[in-house]
Amino acid sequence: MNEQQIKEKLEFALQINSELPELELKTASNNVPKDIWRSISAMSHRRGGGAIIFGVKQDVAQQKLEVVGCNDIDRMQQKLIEYFNDKMSYVLRPKYYIIRYTQDKNLLAVYTPECPHEYKPCYYKPVGLPHGAYIREGHTNRPLTDNEFRTYVALSKQFQFDLSEAPNAKLEDLLEEKIIFLLQKKEEELKRGAIVKIDNELLQNIGVVGEFHEVKKPTIAGFLIFAKTLPYEKYPYERYVIRCVKFSGNDSASSIIDKLDVVGTLDQQIDGAYKFILRNIRKTAHISGTKRYERYEYPEQAIRELVANAVIHRDYKITETFTQIHIFKDRLEIANPGSLPPGVTVDNIKDAQFSRNAIIAGRLKDLDYLEEYGRGIDIVLSKMEEWGLAYPLFRNSVNSFQSILLGQKFKDLNIRQAKIIDHLLIKGQLTIRDCLKILKDVPRVTVNSDLRELKELEVIAQKGASVNTYYTIAI
Repeated sequence: MNEQQIKEKLEFALQINSELPELELKTASNNVPKDIWRSISAMSHRRGGGAIIFGVKQDVAQQKLEVVGCNDIDRMQQKLIEYFNDKMSYVLRPKYYIIRYTQDKNLLAVYTPECPHEYKPCYYKPVGLPHGAYIREGHTNRPLTDNEFRTYVALSKQFQFDLSEAPNAKLEDLLEEKIIFLLQKKEEELKRGAIVKIDNELLQNIGVVGEFHEVKKPTIAGFLIFAKTLPYEKYPYERYVIRCVKFSGNDSASSIIDKLDVVGTLDQQIDGAYKFILRNIRKTAHISGTKRYERYEYPEQAIRELVANAVIHRDYKITETFTQIHIFKDRLEIANPGSLPPGVTVDNIKDAQFSRNAIIAGRLKDLDYLEEYGRGIDIVLSKMEEWGLAYPLFRNSVNSFQSILLGQKFKDLNIRQAKIIDHLLIKGQLTIRDCLKILKDVPRVTVNSDLRELKELEVIAQKGASVNTYYTIAI
């Protein structure tokens, strides 16, 4: 964020008399507040970082901002340098700007960059963890929750789980031929010539092997991708499996038509789950010019991307449950254990580029199971749009992430209607009052119109009467 961008954000904040998610305002005309570390920590965890401006007074009661200026900018800047260099767990490199607001009022602005993912959480050392780390939420700062703290620690450089030791695995459990294939493939791509043998140092460099208690052993990533035998046959990998189920109807209470637990190394799981889905979804005939062709009801590339994402981004610390694929008559659901990483939300998932398992992602990319980093969701969205299907639904909870491809009957949904359908799929039924809560600030007449269209499209069914009216998914 440069000086001009900060000035523009300040002007906007003054116009609306409110801080912004990326801009915090402090009165602090003479000195830096003692709790400034909370602001530094919070902005360092925000995607893209954020700015703090000193010399703007906030009247909370009147919801008004007033520029009062700073009296001792040099002293304040020196104090901030102390915080950034000595008191935070990671040495951030801020940018300082002196903003001349009027002839007699100068402001001090400091841009706090985002802390690298592998060094989060960035916390105030005198307080320590977890209480010394904060998150920017809206235009306020709050402490990390226990779940956010655990997630940050798990994703930090010291605690990257896929680089940790694979329990009950030895070097001889790795399939050397498969590793050689990967290395030769990389060498051919780089046009450097083939490698014919491997050593532990090379394996360690690519994250397949690590040194644990002075002994070389497979990492979680190495064992799950290059195991000679089925990983799920060893403890604690029994549920590192994709459980696939095809239902006859639109909910899990309907009868099961087909089911399969897909086992094997991670690349084998992607292939097996992909094949299961294709054999259990419909094919329809289409005409292009004079040619007739058949295609699956969902884009094959979108399916493969979502299956790969579920395998690559699963939280492998969670051993109590499976990655799950449910095929219903009207939709396809893919869910993996583990919520989205910090900073990634359902709203910014298209633009966010971050992997929970960097080594797993890297090696599966080498094996052509992953497109360019960060393009998977883009591909899913573009393919669904290309096929005239509705925008996919994404759900994030404390311990799982779910992607849903909606079938043909949902193809004409707008974004508001998609939100209604998402909640219906979870809750089973909704009233008009529920819909108004879901679609905040949307006029009732618009919500009524959306519901009427959904009924006409036979996507939802209206039940009850008068004040007892409610809506369900049409079966």
